[in-house]
Amino acid sequence: MGRGVWAMSMKQVSMTTRKRGGILIALLCILAATLASLYVAHRNKAYPSSDSASLEAEVVHVASVVGGRLIELSVQENQHVHKGQPLYLIDPEPYELTVKQAEANMALATAELANQKRFLAVREAQAATARAQLSKAESNRALADRTTARLAPLAAQSFIPWQQYDQARVVQSDAGLSVAQARQQSSAATVAIGDLASAEAALAASQAVLARARYELRQTRVVAPADGYVTSLRVKTGEILIPSQVLFTLISDDAWYAVANLRETTLAAVSPGQCATIYSMIDRKHPIEGRVNSIGWGVLTTDSSGAGRALPLVLREMDWVHVAQRFPVRIHLVSPPPLLMRMGATATVEIRHGAACH
Repeated sequence: MGRGVWAMSMKQVSMTTRKRGGILIALLCILAATLASLYVAHRNKAYPSSDSASLEAEVVHVASVVGGRLIELSVQENQHVHKGQPLYLIDPEPYELTVKQAEANMALATAELANQKRFLAVREAQAATARAQLSKAESNRALADRTTARLAPLAAQSFIPWQQYDQARVVQSDAGLSVAQARQQSSAATVAIGDLASAEAALAASQAVLARARYELRQTRVVAPADGYVTSLRVKTGEILIPSQVLFTLISDDAWYAVANLRETTLAAVSPGQCATIYSMIDRKHPIEGRVNSIGWGVLTTDSSGAGRALPLVLREMDWVHVAQRFPVRIHLVSPPPLLMRMGATATVEIRHGAACH
């Protein structure tokens, strides 16, 4: 019986020991999980990352400011083009005719200006003659005034006949009338001279019309504004285009970016110029070096959708709990492999760490 009691005691001690060991192991597991969670949270804040970023590039919506029939299309869908390379041609004939008409109008305006210059010279000569006639009339009146003044005392003392004095008075009166007429003619001739303002303005207007016509003629030939890839091309020659109609989109390949929507709680660790590692989903084996270019200053939420329609819309993932808002972080890719660059492709972004930042 003593042996049975001893066995039961040993069994209870063993069970108590195992229970304590299990509790200790559970506590250690909880502690390890807590420490791992804290480490992960700290690492996520210190080294923000996103596996839902997208690759982007600048785009140009290719269009001409003039309209007409498309007679030549020099590119095809997904073709790579270089800056200055011809893309398409709009029928230039109507614009060539407009240029010829503008050139003719400018020639008429130039000829009219030359005629007005000749007429101006004639009117200036006539005004000079009128001024000379006025000067002559004033000299004759002055002479008549002096003659009358000299003859007046002689006629009063009967040294000369009164008829001679009367004739001098008539000459004096006629000289006064001649001066008045000459002054009026001189004033009229001066006013009639005018200027070349209207003719010069007409010539300037015709020159502007010609410059505009030549500009529109040049716009019938559209060239690539930058190096890039042709996309969204859905027309053929013969299409009638209206002014500023987008024919296709050109994806510029001189700079590529990764845009990652990062939680606002991690933005404190992000600043422009920081290194980033980017993996394109096309081939995740090749790390791509990047530099943080900018951080978005605003996003469009569902609560303020009517406030600013130009802001990027970033939806929250859940509505029943408080979810941190996300802001777009733009990262410039440094010498990315061309075959991995696709507009809108998914990418993974790691800020301040990763293979490309070592």
